[in-house]
Amino acid sequence: MSDIQAAQPAPTPPPAPAKASNGLATAGFVLGLLGFLGSFIPLINIVGILLGVVGAILAAIGLMKAKKVGVGKGLALAGVILGVLALIIGIVVNVAFASAVSDSVDDVTVEVPADTTDDAAADDATTDAAAADDTLGTTRSNPAPLGSAITDGDWTVTINSVTTANEDSLGQTPEAGSTLLVINMTATYIGTDEQGDSAWASVKFVTAEGTTISSLDGSTIFIAEDEFDTLTTLYEGGSVTGDQMLEVPADGWQNGVLAVSPGLFSDDTFVAVQ
Repeated sequence: MSDIQAAQPAPTPPPAPAKASNGLATAGFVLGLLGFLGSFIPLINIVGILLGVVGAILAAIGLMKAKKVGVGKGLALAGVILGVLALIIGIVVNVAFASAVSDSVDDVTVEVPADTTDDAAADDATTDAAAADDTLGTTRSNPAPLGSAITDGDWTVTINSVTTANEDSLGQTPEAGSTLLVINMTATYIGTDEQGDSAWASVKFVTAEGTTISSLDGSTIFIAEDEFDTLTTLYEGGSVTGDQMLEVPADGWQNGVLAVSPGLFSDDTFVAVQ
């Protein structure tokens, strides 16, 4: 009898209780962190705001669950805080960005060049009236004259001249029925950033029929001999002058206008081609 008892296996110990978890707290923390990190970039942070809001909601639910299961309280609390910060920072950054863009657009000014010729006295009254015209350059029907200084934000751009050419610096020629417009322009940096800035001024051509033509239209990009340099860093008072070439219809281009943008977010200002 004793031998039989000795042969019996020892009783199996009961399984260890399953460790409690809180996946909602973890998910809320991860989403809140991603939303917070993405909240500092204007416009793109809209995704960050959404992630932050979802993260804060999940983390809040996880915080309530933490009271029952006893784990995840720290992650859930951090997720709620990060999610709320993502929402606040994202809104503040976007409002500030929109305000800066709006101020930049609203501050566009056009200064008409003074006529220095002796026989232009009869035109002085017309020039003064044009300079005082707040709508000058805002429409195609009322373009600013060549040589006008267009200022917006940290940049002043002047269209010095408009001529035509049969080919560019690489020997490329326009298609039949088209010509190359050579637009000489100067961009001056009037900002005060100690790191300087690069000129992002752009110019497009608008036909009399209302079609816009940029340097990227068509299958060929034409390069001027003295190409306008957008890469050079300019500091306060510095300027860069160069040409941009556009392929435009040869017939009637004189009736079109230029659409000039001094900055990346500037509205177009219309300038006559002659």
